[in-house]
Amino acid sequence: MNPLPWLLDWPPNRGTIAVFVVLTAFSVGTLVLFGGVTDEITAENVTIESTDLSVKLNGEIDFPDVEDDSVQTCMGYGTPGDSVSVLGDVSVRIPAERTRTDAETERLTLAVSLDHTSERTTQPLTRTGDVTTDVFWIRNDDETLAVNETAGVEISVLSGNSTVANSTMAMPVENGTRTYDC
Repeated sequence: MNPLPWLLDWPPNRGTIAVFVVLTAFSVGTLVLFGGVTDEITAENVTIESTDLSVKLNGEIDFPDVEDDSVQTCMGYGTPGDSVSVLGDVSVRIPAERTRTDAETERLTLAVSLDHTSERTTQPLTRTGDVTTDVFWIRNDDETLAVNETAGVEISVLSGNSTVANSTMAMPVENGTRTYDC
């Protein structure tokens, strides 16, 4: 069957117009119904692959000795006094999306928190694939942790207010140090 003579028959009759309208409505309806189906980020395909974190507690505030009450400029290194630090790397696997534009890409956030507190540190995850994020969180010591105890660390990947991946770890609390270079 050759549709060309049927399409070139001008002016079209009512039957041709009706068939055209029905086919167009069917095509548009199919696009509307199935056009929004894409590979979306869900809890099943975002995973926390690995973590390399440390929890350090430095309960002392030690300042370097200064001779003769002179003024010196010093650089401090390590965990500040009277603080808890959570330092390290977290690797997350976020599958690549095939059909979304940058404006439509779902915004994901990595959140790290200690179980004994309601505070957390967050960082946006801006790309897909294997993403390794540096965690650098220093907070005031609330005197609930002690060296050689275990601290619960919760790592979550958030989409808005919902959690799409979650991992909880029990980490030993290490003794943090602070050194000065004067």
